[in-house]
Amino acid sequence: MIQQTRWKRVPAFWILSLVVVFLDCSLLPAEWKQAPCLVADSSKANLPIVVSETASAQTRGAADDLAHYLSEITGTPFSVKTGNGSTGLAVGLLNDFPQQNAAPDLDGNNFTIKDREKYCIRSHEKGIYLLGVTDLAVEHAVWDFLYRLGYRQYFPGSHWEVIPRQNTLQINLNVIEAPDYQNRVIWYGFGPWDYAAEPYRRWCQRNRATSGMTLKTGHSYGQFIRNNQAEFDAHPEYYAYVDGRRDVRAQAKFCISNAGLQKLIVDSSLRYFAENPEADSISLDPSDGGGWCECEACQKMGSISDRALTLANQVAAAINQPQADGDTRQRYVGMYAYAYHSPPPAIKVHPNVIISVATGFIRGGNTLDEIISGWSKQGARIGIREYYSVYTWDHDLPGLSRGSRIDYLKSTIPQFHQQGAQFMSAESSDNWGPNGLGYYLAARMLWNLDEAGQTDQLTDDFLMRCFGKAKAPMTQFYEQLDGSHSHLVVSDQYGRMFRSLAAAKKLAESPEVHARLDDLILYCRYVDLYERYRQTSGAQRQQAFEQLIRHAYRMRKTMLVHSKAVYRDAVNRDKQVSIPENAQWHIPEPQNPWKESTPFSKSELQQFLEEGIAAYPLTELDFKPVTYSDELVPAGKLISPDQQPGVLQSGRGVQTFYTYVSDTATPIELEVTGGLIAHYRDRGNVKIELWKIGGASQTGERETFVMRDQSVPPDGKTRTVRLPTRETGMYRITVSDGGDRTSVNWKAGQLMVMPSSLDEPIVTSGRWSLYFYVPQGTKVIGVHGGDRGSIQDPTGKEQFSFQDRKANYYSIPVPAGSDGKLWKVNQAAGPIRLLTVPPYFTRSAAELLLPREVLQADGGLEE
Repeated sequence: MIQQTRWKRVPAFWILSLVVVFLDCSLLPAEWKQAPCLVADSSKANLPIVVSETASAQTRGAADDLAHYLSEITGTPFSVKTGNGSTGLAVGLLNDFPQQNAAPDLDGNNFTIKDREKYCIRSHEKGIYLLGVTDLAVEHAVWDFLYRLGYRQYFPGSHWEVIPRQNTLQINLNVIEAPDYQNRVIWYGFGPWDYAAEPYRRWCQRNRATSGMTLKTGHSYGQFIRNNQAEFDAHPEYYAYVDGRRDVRAQAKFCISNAGLQKLIVDSSLRYFAENPEADSISLDPSDGGGWCECEACQKMGSISDRALTLANQVAAAINQPQADGDTRQRYVGMYAYAYHSPPPAIKVHPNVIISVATGFIRGGNTLDEIISGWSKQGARIGIREYYSVYTWDHDLPGLSRGSRIDYLKSTIPQFHQQGAQFMSAESSDNWGPNGLGYYLAARMLWNLDEAGQTDQLTDDFLMRCFGKAKAPMTQFYEQLDGSHSHLVVSDQYGRMFRSLAAAKKLAESPEVHARLDDLILYCRYVDLYERYRQTSGAQRQQAFEQLIRHAYRMRKTMLVHSKAVYRDAVNRDKQVSIPENAQWHIPEPQNPWKESTPFSKSELQQFLEEGIAAYPLTELDFKPVTYSDELVPAGKLISPDQQPGVLQSGRGVQTFYTYVSDTATPIELEVTGGLIAHYRDRGNVKIELWKIGGASQTGERETFVMRDQSVPPDGKTRTVRLPTRETGMYRITVSDGGDRTSVNWKAGQLMVMPSSLDEPIVTSGRWSLYFYVPQGTKVIGVHGGDRGSIQDPTGKEQFSFQDRKANYYSIPVPAGSDGKLWKVNQAAGPIRLLTVPPYFTRSAAELLLPREVLQADGGLEE
């Protein structure tokens, strides 16, 4: 029996565990009281599904779906008939069964746009009400009800549909549901190929990943030009003035200060709503890229954000004026905070302008939090423009995209909502192999934020229902797909994926489980082929590329790889390969020699498994990583400073340093050069933060914020930054540049180290040479690294070379008498992580900080 009350919102997942919530019926409406309902008894349907005579086609479709799946679950047919809803499973709008008064606490007549998805599920002695404010809400009610019975559509396609079997169903429910995010869109960047569109639509429907409001926020200036081409042809002054001329092109920016342009955009927007009276919104987001108007009038309007917003505000005001026909619908304007118009504006935002803040491609030096906060302070309603997966970034490989990072999803979805976000538009891919679990969990959390705290249970539910007795090895498989944690050795990661599938195939019992595993084998084969392609060159690269494309196409209907993106885009990113004219992605079978849809045989699948296991050996560490404290103190005279100073190059992103202050009269002095990548100098000034580690704290936390400096512009010029301190002791310095690369230098002898552990690798560009300390008694130096450079012992003798090695774990024996001294990483490229020695690099012995326990053990601690 399933039982729940609406008075406390409980994550629907808990219902699967048959958590019983006892009810105080005195709280319920007097006209209706909850009671258990026996829907089916020993494979016999006790009740029909009922719709009203006026039910829409969409609601009748939802009722038919309910009948179909209840029949599948119980093994007995359920019928759909018309009626007044007094008995049976009443499916419809709130107003379809007014005489029943089943939801007096919901209003089916006067509801706002954000209430369009609200519904109730309520059981009584003679049936169940599944009632929604709109037809979409009715669909949500049906699929939520089936979810509570154990039905799942984890990924698109029949293989990932789970239908429970239970011949007796007794339901005791009283829930009212509405989404936490008003708009929830997980969409494909390259769009679905023909075979994928309907499975994707069904997945969205069954996981309530459809929305009651359509928010348009795509780049739209080009569309306005196309819709009004004659006017733009007649008035070239409407185009942006760039480099001394009008930028006349299809995706140009506007000369927004031009009154005629403003009127044209407003009139065009009014015409759009007149032609599309049911539309909720229109986009006024600028075309992508630069090219903003440089005329004097536009410059006087303020920042680029101010200009774009001015036009959006004008349209929002115009489309919400009282209409002659009495139409009082609220209409909205969508716009991104993105690229040049990501910085918060200096002007107020119209209440009906919705700003979707992009989590990438932001400029101006603001953090994401600062952008959200800044736009909110100007009155903006906030949405989020996310990037869960972009093929050109992650190539559908495991653990590389945000959509695969479960920790990221369960952290950011509630955080964005807490910051005021009500809308989510997440660019993704038709790549359910690496990201399917993440997409599924995101859909659950976007509807109900409470489920962000239930991701472990939801994942366990997925693994149990999809794989049964093969759950244990598949748990290990999905750990390799989760990008929440670094997978530093590709061979080990891929090897574990193949081995997990091989183990799961031996344990799987049902054809449904075998079908899912076979699909995942095909995904792993894609990963294998991509790795082969990536590692080859010349004629072999072209052959490997062709094999990759052929496989991606042949497995396309699994929807585990975004075959459309692979076929269309991969060739554009690699000048070493090509696709013949007769094999281009749009050429259909059988004319296309690269396209073949023959099903994969069992022998092929077995071959893929065996080849994958053979190709990717597991990493076996011959050392045990050592954990050190982060209480750093000066090394003092432990080591004589007789080495040549090391070299630290610049870094991109966030660089971290630890220093120690023994004299507060002298500030910490840094020589900082920002904007070393000239074409990225729009990321804002370098942000330098100083944190005190340890000591007294008003908040009780170990780290106390001291100060922030943003005086260094990204212009390639070196400036001195002084960071005053009031207390002696250990400090952390972070230098953040938005990715335009920054060099940081300091006076010789200033105590300073850079961390480089598994979780926090050193951030540096170019070739670098730095020292690290090997404690007394250390037998093996364990590291992770690869590509370039070497490790030298205290005498300068090379003990290990990274040259042309793949990133992996390596161990270097410590010769007798070489412990208790400084070793050197020489001319390295990329991060080297230290695993058995203190994970801190320094330029010289005079600047070295070490964990207190190391200094104490090695006799260097002066009490």
